[in-house]
Amino acid sequence: MKVKQTAVVLLELQNDFLTEGGKLYPLLKPVLETYDVKAHQNELIRAARASGMLIVHVPIGFSADYREMGDEPYGILQAVKNAGALIKGTWGSALAEGIDIQADDIVVEGKSGIDAFAGTHLDFVLRSHGITTIALAGQLTNICIESTMRAAYDKGYRVFGITDASATIGLEQYDASIEHNWPMFSEPMTYNVFLDRAAA
Repeated sequence: MKVKQTAVVLLELQNDFLTEGGKLYPLLKPVLETYDVKAHQNELIRAARASGMLIVHVPIGFSADYREMGDEPYGILQAVKNAGALIKGTWGSALAEGIDIQADDIVVEGKSGIDAFAGTHLDFVLRSHGITTIALAGQLTNICIESTMRAAYDKGYRVFGITDASATIGLEQYDASIEHNWPMFSEPMTYNVFLDRAAA
């Protein structure tokens, strides 16, 4: 792995998911606490940045009336709407308090769906920086991370899934995704193993 060709792509490190008082935080709390996810996200970010990797944030956001979802959203998007979460310009949609964000990090805007490549210029940003390998972390393990992982795999990126820097709604869903789905589209590993691989 060449660090200058590697990016850490962080999905939805936002207050509504990661910070107490966030509208979806109670649903993620069991996974966040079990795996100390927020601390691991920061440790991953700091070490990867120090090694020369590109740090890319891809938040998700919606209009106040959720018009992006159409008239009859269902599934996870309906759950977001029901919670009144992730409205653009609000505290809940802001990058989470306590997350290490620096001026040189890139924030890719425009995500209002599940796959971080769809409707954004993420692929353009990565290819413009010569990125061939990505490490995925953030939310939600079995939804946006997994969909983005599949897309990245299809686009020819080398993909690492960072297990202990990812969270979702429920430990059972987390375990099922990491154990059964992630290995099909990535090399799942903890952030420490990934950093060791990068330093080798």
